[in-house]
Amino acid sequence: MSNDTKWLIGTGVVLAGLLSAQTSGLGTSLNARIDDLNASLSSRMDRLENRFDGLDERFRNVEIGLGKVEQRLLTIERVVLPGSDQSGE
Repeated sequence: MSNDTKWLIGTGVVLAGLLSAQTSGLGTSLNARIDDLNASLSSRMDRLENRFDGLDERFRNVEIGLGKVEQRLLTIERVVLPGSDQSGE
């Protein structure tokens, strides 16, 4: 084997080693970044879920309040217009 061939093979091995080291470092930082994004998205989703739970409670309270108002209106209609239920109007 000639001296040039040994240098060529040695250079190839060194370059392959450097490429391997660079790739493994990139993979680690990429995985860390993905983990950070996942944590951020999870946090945002939790906050949205809490907001939706709050809106559900508010809508439930509005629905209950409107039911009470409807009941009161029906009571007032029966008192003020007692014959309207039987007349079919």
